[in-house]
Amino acid sequence: MSVLRNISDRIASPFQRIGRAITSHWRLTLVLVPIAVLALALAGYGWWWRFLADKVRESAGQLQTAQTALGRNLEWNSFEITGFPYLVDVTLSKARLMAPDLGTAWDGEKVNVRIRPFSLNRVAVSLEGNQHVFYVADGRWIEADAQADKALFRAVNKDGVQQIAADIERLTGKGKLDASDFNFILENASLGASLSAADEASPLPRLDIFAHVSNLGLQGNIDFALGPAIEKFDIDAGINVPSQLPINSVDALWAAWRKTNTPIEIRQFSFEWGGVSVAASGTITIDAMQRPEGHLKLTLGNHSRILDLLESGGWITKETHATAKPVLDVLAFVSGDPRRRITVPLRFEKGDVYLGPARIMTMQAVKQPVNPEFVP
Repeated sequence: MSVLRNISDRIASPFQRIGRAITSHWRLTLVLVPIAVLALALAGYGWWWRFLADKVRESAGQLQTAQTALGRNLEWNSFEITGFPYLVDVTLSKARLMAPDLGTAWDGEKVNVRIRPFSLNRVAVSLEGNQHVFYVADGRWIEADAQADKALFRAVNKDGVQQIAADIERLTGKGKLDASDFNFILENASLGASLSAADEASPLPRLDIFAHVSNLGLQGNIDFALGPAIEKFDIDAGINVPSQLPINSVDALWAAWRKTNTPIEIRQFSFEWGGVSVAASGTITIDAMQRPEGHLKLTLGNHSRILDLLESGGWITKETHATAKPVLDVLAFVSGDPRRRITVPLRFEKGDVYLGPARIMTMQAVKQPVNPEFVP
């Protein structure tokens, strides 16, 4: 027994000494233990940040490879990752994308991609410096050089909803539309889209879009019917989209959406341009001849100018103009609106367009585009 007790004492002795040391230096222990835990946490976070940075660099290479497989070319002069410890901050300088299949080319002086290490479902992209965009297809030539005080894009993927939004401030530049050159300046704009997955309540995915644009000025050798300054433009609309979205052409997407037999829900559409204001809300579908069907609640400001534009553009006849104007004059007089705006129902039915009870025009059927590549 004495031998066993001796062995037991020898084993317990070091632990007893440690226990006595901890007891005698408990204040020091209270300090060192949190420091050790914090050091381990920082080391783990540093490893996690580096892991994410490596994954981002790997994803960038995979993106380049994917674009090459599509016949496109995506490249940049430098690729740098900084931002520790708060962000994974990727900076691309002199980025370029050539997409011959889309008729598009883009050059960006500087692009920043920011990801928070513990919020991987959110990505922010900032475009800095001069951005050059070129598009030529379908007989159109569009080219623009622009830069902004702020051009921030955000993407979020959470709970079955994918969202993308953009905030733009003080965008200036010059552009070319076919043979016409122009300059532009945009005070601010907020744009966005949200794609919600199908569920029991909605068997089809839903796409919602919004845009708010303030003070867009255009100057150049382009003739704008309402003048060179758009004071305000707003849209908020939703649409159910096909379960499997075709990507080969806009015509294919259009044909696939029409097969869903779902309406476009216009929650808000409005603009103020050249002394004219228009606002609308309602639902619209497209019939078999590609004509709108449905109804809108329409609010018009400066209806006389609107009727002039509709007649000069060939949308209504001189007789329709002469018939509609006295009716709208009376409605504006009794509306009680300080700006003499009037609110009337606008209805589309079998190609005919009714403003209130009066038929103002008949729309011609549009030939259905043929797209042999799309098989719904």
